[in-house]
Amino acid sequence: MAFVVEQDRLLLRISTRDKAEYRLWLTRRVVRSLWAGLLKMFEDGPAKDTPIKADKREAILSFEHQSAVEQADFKTPFEEAADSFPLGEKGVLVAKMRVGRKPDGVYTLTLGPGKGSGISINLDDKLMHSFMQMLIESSKSAEWGLDLRLPVSEPATSTGVTVPDKVIRH
Repeated sequence: MAFVVEQDRLLLRISTRDKAEYRLWLTRRVVRSLWAGLLKMFEDGPAKDTPIKADKREAILSFEHQSAVEQADFKTPFEEAADSFPLGEKGVLVAKMRVGRKPDGVYTLTLGPGKGSGISINLDDKLMHSFMQMLIESSKSAEWGLDLRLPVSEPATSTGVTVPDKVIRH
């Protein structure tokens, strides 16, 4: 994920094992809405029949996030080896999004344009928290003033994730 100054958007690039690359453009409005959906999903928790008090849920979420981000590899550069671009080489502007959680705990993230094809991906806990951290750091780089953070009583701190500072590579 990188902030592109000329577009005032985030470019999310997702590659698959079969060397397909999906490019999705995220506006400030989309990131703000997506973040609200992600927080609501975490607030609802994995199972409605297991109530957890808000302060404990926040502590659990904070611990899970910190643990996942510490294990994530943000240093390996994105591999430029795409053979195909299912959404086009220029990518699509995200207008529709949906987040959810399956009964087995796997997260689903669906992103797409107002009309036409998008992408739906499944993320485990580690990947979802890594995605959220990329949103946090990229929105800081964009200077959008969104203040994305997890709902915890302590102030959010940077985790050392390096996001390219206002660059574009084509």
